[in-house]
Amino acid sequence: MKWRELNVKESEALYNEYIEYRQRGKEWDKCPDDYLSLKADIEKAFADVLQDMDIGPEDIQKKAGNYAYRTDLYFGLKLYRILNEKYGMMVRHASTAGIWRYISMVVAPEVIELRYGLEHPDRFWKKAKRLWFRVLWWYIYLSWQGSEKKTADILQNNTTDEILQLVDRAGKGGYRVDLYREIMKNNAKQNQNEWKKKQMFRKIMVLNTARLQVIEPALVDGGEQKYVRDLCEYFREGKE
Repeated sequence: MKWRELNVKESEALYNEYIEYRQRGKEWDKCPDDYLSLKADIEKAFADVLQDMDIGPEDIQKKAGNYAYRTDLYFGLKLYRILNEKYGMMVRHASTAGIWRYISMVVAPEVIELRYGLEHPDRFWKKAKRLWFRVLWWYIYLSWQGSEKKTADILQNNTTDEILQLVDRAGKGGYRVDLYREIMKNNAKQNQNEWKKKQMFRKIMVLNTARLQVIEPALVDGGEQKYVRDLCEYFREGKE
């Protein structure tokens, strides 16, 4: 795939045009021929996820069933596989906001609309860290455990807050990929009811951001695994 990009100004213009199209009941016709296969794959993946959960788009925001997160997780896993295996997406591509804007506004804005409606410009184009397709790809990448099944297993009890807390914390040097994967694996081992009640994942990510200013996890005695265990033990000892 030869990835195309959109800048912020172009994306805003397309977003406004897309809203006008939808309000007039017109189908979006901006996707070029060489991206039609990707568009079809993304739309099918999203439809398959909703079918597997036996819900419609109108059900996604219902609190019962944690549908919003489950949609994000299982669609994210499919999107990650499609982009990587079929279209050759790599980290350097995933790090380019313009590529995600192009996919969001030219290729498959209809899918974002099904998830969020039209009133969330941050998810379509406005904020690079909030672009929905980008967020999902990085959530899966930063949580990856060697296979789709193992990754799904450690993420199945999370919520959309875990997505936000993980993907938003890149740090000055970018994402610490191996460290984040260890954190996600450790997070899945906790008592989820207690963990969520005390917002422990958010606290651990905040503490990790602070400690990385002075500590290199790989150099800790016991390595990154010990470093991550220490993050959790800090709060178990009541230091909140």
